[in-house]
Amino acid sequence: MKTKLSLAVTLISAGLLSGCSDDKASTDAATILDYIPADAPYFMASSEAMPEQEAFDLYQRMQPMASLESDLDELRDTLADTDDDVSRAMIKLLIAMGEELDGVESLDDFHALGLKASPRAALYGLGILPVLRMQLKDEEAFRETLKRLLTKAELNPRTATTNGTDYWILTPEAPVQAILVIEDQQLLMSVVPQDASDALLAQVLGSDLPDSNLGDSGALAELEQRHDFTPYGAGEVDFSRLLNELSSPTHTGTQALMDAVEAEQLDLSACQADIDRITSRFPGLVMGMREYNQNRMEMNVILETDEAIVTDLRALTTQVPGLGSTEGIASVGMGLNLPLLLQTVQKYAREVRQNPFSCNELQDLNSAWAEINVAMNNPATMMIGSALSGLRARIDSLTMIDGEPSGSGILTLASPNPMGLVTTAATFMPELGALGLEPGGDAKRIDSMMLPPETPPLYAAMSDTAIALGADISDPASLQEALQAPASEQDLLLHGHLASEFYHSLADVMEQAPADALEASDIDMFRQYGDTYKHMEYGVSVGDAGVEMNLSLELD
Repeated sequence: MKTKLSLAVTLISAGLLSGCSDDKASTDAATILDYIPADAPYFMASSEAMPEQEAFDLYQRMQPMASLESDLDELRDTLADTDDDVSRAMIKLLIAMGEELDGVESLDDFHALGLKASPRAALYGLGILPVLRMQLKDEEAFRETLKRLLTKAELNPRTATTNGTDYWILTPEAPVQAILVIEDQQLLMSVVPQDASDALLAQVLGSDLPDSNLGDSGALAELEQRHDFTPYGAGEVDFSRLLNELSSPTHTGTQALMDAVEAEQLDLSACQADIDRITSRFPGLVMGMREYNQNRMEMNVILETDEAIVTDLRALTTQVPGLGSTEGIASVGMGLNLPLLLQTVQKYAREVRQNPFSCNELQDLNSAWAEINVAMNNPATMMIGSALSGLRARIDSLTMIDGEPSGSGILTLASPNPMGLVTTAATFMPELGALGLEPGGDAKRIDSMMLPPETPPLYAAMSDTAIALGADISDPASLQEALQAPASEQDLLLHGHLASEFYHSLADVMEQAPADALEASDIDMFRQYGDTYKHMEYGVSVGDAGVEMNLSLELD
């Protein structure tokens, strides 16, 4: 089976989510973490490993893209229409990578390129200066691979030397340049000032290690434990450290970058109280994976907030029948107490009005809260908010009938006052108000002159807390089942899912669409999504640490 072009990007980025698998795993882990300052304003790194063969098998399974040849043909077509020199160079490099990967079908083939399938890797900041570090399988083999890529791409990067170490300069002459280094079985990439000192380059290259590093501090292990992340990759952005570094640089990398681009140092001395006020309520952003194996993975990003905000956000979530479940081939839903949201916005707007941000750089926050408050206080919000507290749209089937897309499914509308919601909806569809719906009653068919003739049969039913509308359902009684479906035990603000059947159905519909609307490769891509992913779920919820965003993939 041919390895897909996207495997190149996947394998490099996945180094942040997996580790090496040889006998030196623990030593390599400590070495990688040694390079990362304990007070780095941001980092992403892994502390344990996945065996390389398992990692390679997993990456191959997760390549639901068109064939390598189709990818290359598309890139070549794009290249012919591209005039920008930088863009052309990048496309040429991607084509060269694809051609290099054309014969890769096994882990041994991959090793022959000098690469690991599960490289030890880290992305971190020396101040604000970014550094990406990744293990190689064979340094000399990778040098030869890189030379072939550069030759095929017709690229001739400059070379330079610092402290006896050679490196490539990948970008044209400019105040800031991208560099690439191959040393000690590692690939290193960074962005440094053109006139960076040898002392700064020594820190970037790692010959001058930080006095206190991430491994010694135990911060990564604490982060994994606090958020129940796997050891295959976790990181954070510390807002306080980042803002303070921009205001009063403590690392030479920050100052050098700011000098190189002639950026004025942020004078936040008058804003310190405001900065502390913001960062105490929003400490940072953390990310990691709660599950990562051959069958399932779950990726998480958490915007950390203080306890008071967590409490307010939890109060906004509402119980929506079926929200959080994966019935049907696809679904999307949300639960939000709009009247309470309005009160909460008014509360925070009042706090900002009574205690506004004082420094000039943050005046936009004062006006933004005032504008949000005005936007929320409008008749439409008040009318909808009193009747609607959440919804869930479920798709049960998707087909093409007489050249037009058609489908079946159920829309559930949660409401503290279902009769009031019917009255509101009857303003736009009088026939709905005339049905005589009542809680627990039978589902009733909606007949309306306002609906197109090809509209499938529509039914409606009501409970004490919701209304369900069904399109082209085989059994109207299923509406009552939807109304009685349990809500998630999580405090969900948003949830959706896509099943493999959805991708296959969508591909069938696309195949019958006008020929000039879609490429065959697009249809193949969706079919391969269906073959690869049994379920895909995404959501936004309120957890103990703040607002959690997650994406989970269950492989078929």
